[in-house]
Amino acid sequence: MNKIVSFSSFVIPLLVGLIISVFPYLGYSFQFLPGDLGDTRFNMYLLEHVNHYFMGVTDDFWSANYMYPEAEVISMSDNLLGSAPFYMIFRTFGLTIFTSFQCWAILMALLNYWAAYKLSDYLLNNKWIAGLSAFIFAFSVGLASQMNHAQTFPRFAIPLMILGLLLWRKHLNWKYFAFSITMLVYQFYCGIYLGFLSVIPFLIIFGVIIYSNYKPLWNSLKSKKTLILYSISILVNLLLLYKLFAPYLRRSQYADMHTFSEISHSLPSIKSYLSSSPGTLIHRPLEEFIGKSHPAFWDHFIFPGWLVILFFVLSFLFLFKRWFGRSNFLSKEHYLVLLTGCLTFIIFLRIDNYSIYFLVHQLPGFSAMRSLTRIINVELLFFGLSFSTVLLFLIKKWRISGFLVFILILPLLTIDNYIKFDSAYRFSKSEAQARHNHLVEKMDHLPEGTVISYEPKELKDPGHHYQLDAMLAAQSLNLKSVNGYSAQAAQYFDRYWGKPNKENRLFWFSRFPSSDTISVVVIK
Repeated sequence: MNKIVSFSSFVIPLLVGLIISVFPYLGYSFQFLPGDLGDTRFNMYLLEHVNHYFMGVTDDFWSANYMYPEAEVISMSDNLLGSAPFYMIFRTFGLTIFTSFQCWAILMALLNYWAAYKLSDYLLNNKWIAGLSAFIFAFSVGLASQMNHAQTFPRFAIPLMILGLLLWRKHLNWKYFAFSITMLVYQFYCGIYLGFLSVIPFLIIFGVIIYSNYKPLWNSLKSKKTLILYSISILVNLLLLYKLFAPYLRRSQYADMHTFSEISHSLPSIKSYLSSSPGTLIHRPLEEFIGKSHPAFWDHFIFPGWLVILFFVLSFLFLFKRWFGRSNFLSKEHYLVLLTGCLTFIIFLRIDNYSIYFLVHQLPGFSAMRSLTRIINVELLFFGLSFSTVLLFLIKKWRISGFLVFILILPLLTIDNYIKFDSAYRFSKSEAQARHNHLVEKMDHLPEGTVISYEPKELKDPGHHYQLDAMLAAQSLNLKSVNGYSAQAAQYFDRYWGKPNKENRLFWFSRFPSSDTISVVVIK
């Protein structure tokens, strides 16, 4: 019976979530790709670049063959190193880059759900409610705005990071501490944005653990063996971080960091949490509620559903009662996680132009980030746990079964998080393949290593779409591409970025002393 409960509580929300939150963006026949022809295909390039590097096709990981002859171009964006090995599995089986990307996206959703389920099951000790909590983290309607940012898909290290901290608090064993910081570092490897954003809840929980367990931790460090093991785990992870960030640090010498006033508009406001992506089943009045006058308004569609908002607010009551000594309903670990979720929400919340995040912005690395609505990827974990905490309270108070609550709540969550199939933000896979194949046919006669510049006679689409056409085609043939696209344009490249032609190409090359010796094959 226990095995049936474990299987059902895990699988049913997973299947429902895949149906309403993943396949609308991929299609049941895999005929779509999430997002648009811009960022999605750039992330495809990055995943394939990692594949080429580990397969020995490319020697220098950081100096990919785009935006030629700029060096270490990968350091201008995320790199997807951590999650690319999962993509490589599907490439190994001979799937195309497009289908492999789709399979990778599904696997990321599955891993996100699994990791959140493990943490929720540990805290809640109720598998039915754990499935609902994991559903919110992995499949919330609040993720609809993230579908064009595939670098945010791998989030499974975040629940595991927190689980490691909680186990460390309980057992004070160095292994759990090492596991937790390794998961944090791994999240940086999966996506630098979410790595930085995960630092905040990590530090909150870590700080509370140190404060409340100072004496036993100090006593444990008196053992030389334990001290050495802690030190090794920290040093190894610092080395891993250095290996990841060294190229970014070199790049930062030439890049302008963002002031708080420049990025403050990207912090979520109350309106952001009440603004839904288009195509919901029952939330039409909230669709695009924040207004199109707001900068990058589409990134602010992070409404997580009415049930989640209501239950998140109610969870504050448990903290309030705990502080005044009137409730011992939950374990100390559970209260700690609720407190972390509340503090994380408050830190990143913007009211007018004011936010506590101003203080976080002063920390090293944080000034490089300019799209902070991505915090929803982290907050959904706490939203899900808060939601399930209220359900757990009702189960205990009214003495009803978790299964009954599960079968009543899951349909409501499904309706609350439903995106209509035809409204999902996606583009045609066949269109992307046609653009790719068309350009490959024009270039497949060129020897490997040839420098190409794709300069179409007429630009019918945004310029960066043609840049990505060239990047992907050149990558598949192991050519070097003057064309390029990234999170930011290198100096002198912006003119060529918007309009790839001879004049703008020569302007780009003028930055490099040896540019007059570069032999370029122009593709029209």
